[in-house]
Amino acid sequence: MRRLAAALAFAAVSAAAVSARAGETRCWFDNGAVVVSALLGDHAGDFIVDLSQARSQLHVTTAQTIGLADASETQGVLTLAGERIAARMTIADLDDRGWGFPTGIDGVIGADGLAGYVIDLRFSPCRLTLRQRAPRTTGFIALPVTMVEGVPSVAAAIFDGARTRTGRFAIDTGAAGVRISADHARFSRLEARVDPLLRDKPPARLAALSFAGRTFRGPRAGLQIGAPPGLLGGIGTDIWSGYALRLDLPRRRLTLMPLGAAVSAPRSARPGGS
Repeated sequence: MRRLAAALAFAAVSAAAVSARAGETRCWFDNGAVVVSALLGDHAGDFIVDLSQARSQLHVTTAQTIGLADASETQGVLTLAGERIAARMTIADLDDRGWGFPTGIDGVIGADGLAGYVIDLRFSPCRLTLRQRAPRTTGFIALPVTMVEGVPSVAAAIFDGARTRTGRFAIDTGAAGVRISADHARFSRLEARVDPLLRDKPPARLAALSFAGRTFRGPRAGLQIGAPPGLLGGIGTDIWSGYALRLDLPRRRLTLMPLGAAVSAPRSARPGGS
């Protein structure tokens, strides 16, 4: 009942904001990441939406398919959720990001690609909405967002059972667990065959994560190499799936609506026909 009431409350807010609505598209979970279908020019493909990544990327294989074999980056129109977005994408080998997905991943839509938008993300069912502006809302959790080298972040604290670290964490929609910068942490008691960098199946557990006035016990965790200086890590979809969230990038604000007391890891659930 609490989950239903929360969903209805958020639906009411969305209905009141219809005049500010830009467009909505279905999304789905694969390997802990939010994935959408989009058009780059006239090429249709599947893209990871990763707000913890500052720059958008196009998979080198896709670039070769559309005639960009010798380019290092491309500029084009990205059509997503009914919006036509002027996008600049670095061309990179994304085999590591696409590993384990049932279909090919054509690229990653980073924070730069959505910089001018208010992003509404719901996880069950998965829906991504882009707006040019959003009305003020009350009664939900509102957090200030700080941009760290192009990455939106919130303040949080992590506890390993002995020590607490407080800092900025990216809003990570491209990985499942809490990712901690390898410059600030290491994991002990992991088997040699376990990869601490796994995005989809984080191999370790934190004692606790605290942010937005709430403490999460035993969240899954992994390491992150190459996190921007100033970030302690990122908070992934294991946590965000317990909320409907609105990230207002122009106003630097994150609004969260809790969907229930318990937070669990999302299952891979791709809607039919996508």
